Amino acid sequence: MKKIIQFIYLISVSFLLSSCGTSPKTHFYILNSNHDSNLEAIEKIAIGVWQVKLPAVIDRPEMVTRTGKYTIDLADFHRWAGGLGGNINLLIAKELSYNLKTVQVDVSPWSAYRKLDYQVKVHIREFDGVLGGASYLTGSYVILNGKGNKKLEEDAFEFSESLKGNKHSDMASAMSMLVIKLSAKISDSISKRLKNK
Repeated sequence: MKKIIQFIYLISVSFLLSSCGTSPKTHFYILNSNHDSNLEAIEKIAIGVWQVKLPAVIDRPEMVTRTGKYTIDLADFHRWAGGLGGNINLLIAKELSYNLKTVQVDVSPWSAYRKLDYQVKVHIREFDGVLGGASYLTGSYVILNGKGNKKLEEDAFEFSESLKGNKHSDMASAMSMLVIKLSAKISDSISKRLKNK
């Protein structure tokens, strides 16, 4: 009888240890738009997009959400695939290509021999939000000439987007819309310059 009790005890301990060792599945997210890249490009302008500047608090693999005025949550099991900065860079480049009808949009670093018409620098101050609430994007951007040695325009931006739910996937969707709004603003600035040439 004693051996049976010991056997049951060992089985129970093994089960508890195995269940404790199982961690939740990690989910990975990307920023994206609802349209494909511009395959019918007609413009020949070339644009270079610099690596976006992010505050250290959000420049991390975990998705950051606000939980209070002075508190945030780092979601260990909800992460950015390739990093948040890389996602922003790629989506801005994709949107500029689509809006300005050109396939010649590169993300830095680009070849020293690359001839550009404009360069774009984006500095983000805030890019997070509240699950079940809204997401926010604030900062500034600069449009430079093709060589990058002359500032043509500088402007601030502030956007918000309500989440459609309280999941991290809803946050990724809302944040995508914010980058799309920013890209539209930058595209509009460049379009006006092209018309005034």
